[in-house]
Amino acid sequence: MEQEKNPVEQALYMVSLLYQQREGKSLTAIEWQQLDAWMTDPGNAGLIDLLDDRQRLVEELKALEDYDSDAAVRNIFEQLELPLPETGKDKKDKSPIPLIRRIAVAAVFLVIATAVWLMVRRPAAAPVAVQPLQKQMDITPGGNKAILTLGNGARIVLDSSAAGTIAHQGSIAVVKLSDGQVAYQPTANLPTDSVVYNTLSTPRGGVYQLTLPDGSKAWLNAASSITYPTAFTGNQRLIRITGEVYFEVAHRPNQPFKVQAGDQLIEDMATAFDIDAYSDEPAVVTTLTEGKARVAAGGMSHILAPGQQAQSHNGGLTLSADVDIAQVLAWKNGSFSFRHADLPTVMRQLSRWYAIDVVYEGSIPSGTFDGEIGRGLTLNQVLQGLAQTRIHYVIESSHKIIIRP
Repeated sequence: MEQEKNPVEQALYMVSLLYQQREGKSLTAIEWQQLDAWMTDPGNAGLIDLLDDRQRLVEELKALEDYDSDAAVRNIFEQLELPLPETGKDKKDKSPIPLIRRIAVAAVFLVIATAVWLMVRRPAAAPVAVQPLQKQMDITPGGNKAILTLGNGARIVLDSSAAGTIAHQGSIAVVKLSDGQVAYQPTANLPTDSVVYNTLSTPRGGVYQLTLPDGSKAWLNAASSITYPTAFTGNQRLIRITGEVYFEVAHRPNQPFKVQAGDQLIEDMATAFDIDAYSDEPAVVTTLTEGKARVAAGGMSHILAPGQQAQSHNGGLTLSADVDIAQVLAWKNGSFSFRHADLPTVMRQLSRWYAIDVVYEGSIPSGTFDGEIGRGLTLNQVLQGLAQTRIHYVIESSHKIIIRP
């Protein structure tokens, strides 16, 4: 049985988890639960605010008398079971890391050590004035949810349908597989009718996987849709999407696979690619992960290579190279991933996954967000995990969050 930590050790441990999270390092599920419980405890609000106020910490540090900074650095690194940073004092030091970088690392941990010292060791006569935290409602993450609209307008809620044949569309059987996917299978004993179109759509808070009649695979992000024929019989395979969809295409040289997404037309050339075509995003973005694809918009076209991205906006088409594929596909792999994202960008993604409406009271807080965090966490856990500085918000109901300056 693990020995219970004393208050100093507990504060050190939790602050170390918070620092790791803010540096973009991954935490285990148990560590996330521990950190979430600690951060939502009103008794820790002062320390959390203090950690966000670096200037005040520096001033407090300067005011400490007889403070041995070298000993503090050694002590905090020992507490966190981390290797000591090089100080550059040894003339034989051959570390390739610049001295200023090593000093910065030590300074960061000194700040953390000072915060812990102030909150745990200082007399209770001089408490830090903080506003007590209000216990927040929370919202659970999304999951596999989708609706299939048949050619006659009938709607099937897929997440509540049992595995097996769920419909017939002409000579095609629509089947829900044991893993939850939807697939289309020819059925010889049914009459051959004209091709009809189906639409599979995910609500906010839903994702789904589909195998198209030609064997191509499609993964739908939240609040997305894909419209396609139940059989590809012509000289091309044309489908339409909204929202975000990732494709792995079954290549047919004599029957090109084409996707209409907003103002973009994407043509497969033995390809896997992601299309982000949400109407509330500033551009339609296609990112190629394998093979080749031609992207056309506004009278222009580009042939993409793996790792390239095409963006169309206001009739223009631009190309970006060396795109972070892991970040683009984070949603498909169960994570949110942000690089210098502002708050509205973050909240648009969260609103789709947690099925919430976002309301800003007053000015929109500035600052950017970096890091990756799992989509299996609750909304509170994600917001706390992503914040470089604390976000002031209130969850008013199961479908509304208010952001305040």
